[in-house]
Amino acid sequence: MVIDAHVHIATSETENHRARVENVINKMNENEIDKAVCFTFGSGLEKQKKLAELLGPYRQRFIPLAFINPNDHDARKQLLYCLDELGFKGIKLHPWFGNFSLANIGLLRPLFDVLEERRLYAVIHCTSEDYRVHPVMFERLGNEFPHVIIQMAHMGEVMAGEYAIDVAKRIPNVYLDTAITSYMAVVHVLEQCPDKVFMGCDYPFYQFEMEIQKQRLAADDVNSPDGLKKLMGGNFARVFQIKE
Repeated sequence: MVIDAHVHIATSETENHRARVENVINKMNENEIDKAVCFTFGSGLEKQKKLAELLGPYRQRFIPLAFINPNDHDARKQLLYCLDELGFKGIKLHPWFGNFSLANIGLLRPLFDVLEERRLYAVIHCTSEDYRVHPVMFERLGNEFPHVIIQMAHMGEVMAGEYAIDVAKRIPNVYLDTAITSYMAVVHVLEQCPDKVFMGCDYPFYQFEMEIQKQRLAADDVNSPDGLKKLMGGNFARVFQIKE
């Protein structure tokens, strides 16, 4: 089973037309991708409701997450609605867009207490150009909420990839995704912690074909066909107990 762990879906006519759900499905089919973790381009409960509506005919192909801004006064209520009424499987957080620091555990606690109790899933944007988020911040978050599977999106690119790998090696519930990462970053993670990484395209910003080729080249570099299988869905299916 091939799984992409980082895909955006457009929920309005003004957003990137490439990310309309029908286009995403067509691209997934062309590239033999069975399932994709998906979320909107931004926060707001109406966007989440629209995403749930759009995914209706294709729900078996997607694992939807609620894009939440923890600064919203009703952030916890939004999350509960998305989980209980829309059937979402976790949360997407973006410190840059939401203007919050991942080090602010107090702000995040109302959301993560829910995820911890239900043993759910969080995808968190992490690139090196933003002081609000850094791979080392994931260490405390992972230790504070050990039953939440935390996916470090972009694994600290472009300059913090080694910090990301170090954290993933130390913290059992922190995983990495390959979206926008360099070829060498994927090589390094295959060499050091091949069981702690998920393939992510960041569609529509990158194409599935590009991401798949990056995984193949990296696995060839380290002579690891098994690593390629883990990258392209094996790790995700194991962690989330998804059966073919």
